[in-house]
Amino acid sequence: MADIKRRDVLRYGAAGAVTASTALFAAQSLASAEPSAPEAAAPPPPDPRDFLKTYRGKRIRGKYIKRGSDEVYINDKKLAITLIQTLFPATATTPEHVGYGYISALNHYDPVEIDETRYKDGLQLLAQKVCDILGDLDISPAAGQAHYH
Repeated sequence: MADIKRRDVLRYGAAGAVTASTALFAAQSLASAEPSAPEAAAPPPPDPRDFLKTYRGKRIRGKYIKRGSDEVYINDKKLAITLIQTLFPATATTPEHVGYGYISALNHYDPVEIDETRYKDGLQLLAQKVCDILGDLDISPAAGQAHYH
């Protein structure tokens, strides 16, 4: 039979008492706490770049949320978009450079550049480009399914 010493009984008994009293105190605190009313977080102000307009007979809407989480809708159907970093070729007004652009299933190999200055309306340009590609067609629900790179 194992030797049980008075010191061990006191040590383990004290540890058990502390654990039990802590659990009891926590349970009482949780039970007596008044449920706080959920604070209504004020929605962030709309971004001045958000848009809702008709382009080539299609209703296009864009919402800037945060970089990479922006949303585009065409005729109230979501278009999945992906923000990528890519090399943009030189144009008559800009040299070749690396920047950020949006792609979708419809303009996958032709990203639309977006930034905070010159291309700040890139989301609207993307929606217009997709409408140009679609012509008289409408996007399918599958166009809203996200894909990642």
